[in-house]
Amino acid sequence: MTGTIVANLLVILQSADASKRDWNPIASVLWNILGAVLVLSVIIVIHELGHFLVAKFFKIKVETFSVGFGPRLIGFRRGETDYRISAFLLGGYVKMAGETPSDTITGAEHEFLSKPKWQRFLVASAGPAMNVVLAVGILTGLYVYGTEVPEFLMGQAVVGAVEPGSPADRAGIKPGDEIASLDGKERPDWQDVFNVVLTSPGANLPVVVQRHGQRVETTLVPERKGPDESGYVGMGPLVRTVVRRVYGAPALAAGIQVGDEILKVNGIELKNSGRYVQETIQKVPEKTFPITVLRNGREIELQVTPEMKNGTRMIGIEIPFPTVMIKLGLVDGLKRSIQVNTDNAALLFQLIPKLFRREASIKQLNGPIGIIQISGQAMDAGMATLITLMAIISLNLGVLNLLPIPILDGGAMLLLLVESLMGRDLSLRMKERIVQVSFVFLLMLFVIVMYNDVVKLLPPNQAAP
Repeated sequence: MTGTIVANLLVILQSADASKRDWNPIASVLWNILGAVLVLSVIIVIHELGHFLVAKFFKIKVETFSVGFGPRLIGFRRGETDYRISAFLLGGYVKMAGETPSDTITGAEHEFLSKPKWQRFLVASAGPAMNVVLAVGILTGLYVYGTEVPEFLMGQAVVGAVEPGSPADRAGIKPGDEIASLDGKERPDWQDVFNVVLTSPGANLPVVVQRHGQRVETTLVPERKGPDESGYVGMGPLVRTVVRRVYGAPALAAGIQVGDEILKVNGIELKNSGRYVQETIQKVPEKTFPITVLRNGREIELQVTPEMKNGTRMIGIEIPFPTVMIKLGLVDGLKRSIQVNTDNAALLFQLIPKLFRREASIKQLNGPIGIIQISGQAMDAGMATLITLMAIISLNLGVLNLLPIPILDGGAMLLLLVESLMGRDLSLRMKERIVQVSFVFLLMLFVIVMYNDVVKLLPPNQAAP
């Protein structure tokens, strides 16, 4: 997984009800794992189902359909195929008769290598294709059923907050500016802004803003920030911080009420700080401090004393992002789904070259631990967010499997194309060497990603192992 998840769900996940995560650490970990298993299981089954169905269509014998790798846990046999769930749910596979030259090849008609190259190409491409179909299909269903999205994501991006001393501040961007162009993207919305900024740390991004009827040109240079070293510029939309629910003792004791709009925290104006309420509370050194709210058109100053829960200062309020309902017909829902998935795929194709050119940090890659964490957060945020996450991971899996690495589907497709152009098959020795090098590359990448996942879990002041 790449930073695409963060870019697309950053804002949505921040709106999750914090009270739902008020569990002990073991329960929280189990909840995260449940979310990851749910998401990955569906995606893996759909991916392998693509290979399976096309193989069956071409009358190729499928010996095993497995969700996961390693020892077989449970399953059943129907016809010639063993359907199983294996121990390590980090992938899956379909084993076809005579699939590789190292298998016992009899030349039987039902063997994979006995089929024409174009049929084998379609079998290899069916898995990624099904992942793309899944991503488009479930988002279409979500838009047709109806889903709420943050209102500031709708329409052209308008700056509501700029943190003093941030890259945006140094670039001369001010609250109220309309972003007319960002890195060549005309009239970007905030999702476009997040996507570009997060994946472009250190880059010079040309920006044009509309201010009081005049166009102002400047340059943004995102800083590397956070455990994943993603881009940061210190600006954001103006979000109305209206309290929807009061459930904690500190908030009740302070007299905070539903409908209050929080304007200041310890004298810091939120609209000028570039921070959310929760983030600002964590940075206040005093044990008790004032919070200024707007109630019935009048500003009221309240004294609040947060309590510590799981290392975080909490006052016990819920402030969701104001949302708008999107409910479309089937055709419009499909069009929007295709557009969203196209944008996500384009972001991924932009990020991969940046990783190789070291313009983006490899720490933006999320491994199993990262996926488990964000899956739990998505479950907290609700079914719509979980479905969105599933669509993003499914699309990522489909696109990444098309990379020309022989162990992946894209590598198998590339070898088939090369052999077709050559007019002959590569030698068994050559294929084995290619697979060995590819396996080592993927193993190294997996180790790096797992290391990054662990490092991201460490406290900021603790050295990496």
